[in-house]
Amino acid sequence: MSTKINSSASPYNPFSYNEYEHILLQLSKHLPLLDYSEIDERTESFCVIRHDIEFSLERALSLAIIENRMNIKTSYFVQLNNNTYNALSSKNVNIINKIKTLGHSIGLHFTPSSADKEKVRNEFFSLKTILEGHISHNIDRFSFHRPNLNRQLLKNKIKIEGAINVYDDLFFEYFDNIVPDNPRIKYISDSNHKWHYGHPLDAIDNNFKKVQILFHPFSWSSKGGNNIENYISLLEEKTNTLIHSINSEISNFPLDKIKDSYNIDK
Repeated sequence: MSTKINSSASPYNPFSYNEYEHILLQLSKHLPLLDYSEIDERTESFCVIRHDIEFSLERALSLAIIENRMNIKTSYFVQLNNNTYNALSSKNVNIINKIKTLGHSIGLHFTPSSADKEKVRNEFFSLKTILEGHISHNIDRFSFHRPNLNRQLLKNKIKIEGAINVYDDLFFEYFDNIVPDNPRIKYISDSNHKWHYGHPLDAIDNNFKKVQILFHPFSWSSKGGNNIENYISLLEEKTNTLIHSINSEISNFPLDKIKDSYNIDK
């Protein structure tokens, strides 16, 4: 009889990098951690991991470094029309390229204007061209941003030539209403800083053979913590980044006069 893994008894603070590494270690012991491109109709068992980057490329890089150290490859999906980071700035292009250099795949995370298959296709290729023109890497996959607001995007099972849709039937099982207890493919997400559809380690305890897990990098940090603690630390990091960005661009920025009002890295 296999030993149950009690997800609530983790020795690490929730949503800390230590817990993330613990989760990956346990998953790797029980399921093959595969890339989307390695999965087909004959694949009997897999765990595929993706990251939709909502607010922090810096935190995404931290997760990518952990995974690289563990010889694990995952997928990172970048937004081009996000108000909280500019994916095309020189600093962020360097981060994206670093994530790619660490062995991970880069994809597009976007909100299509409609669920029309042709419009989705055109918007994907338009964004793909822009991002590829800056990072010099091929974009061969995509994920939808907040598809729950337009469930027809998932229902239509949109296919684009030469690109992987993470909601394809190979990796994802769509349900109109209540998710069954024993789906063909177990989907897990940390959206809103809480576990939807169970903790990742519950997938091991329940012997799921096919699993897709969505980790949002902004939810993970060195210290971890609850939702409020996480947002406070994220806002501190973003403020720090903004202050340094302004200071590097403007010679008369009063850094010395305002630095005591913020927790600014020197």
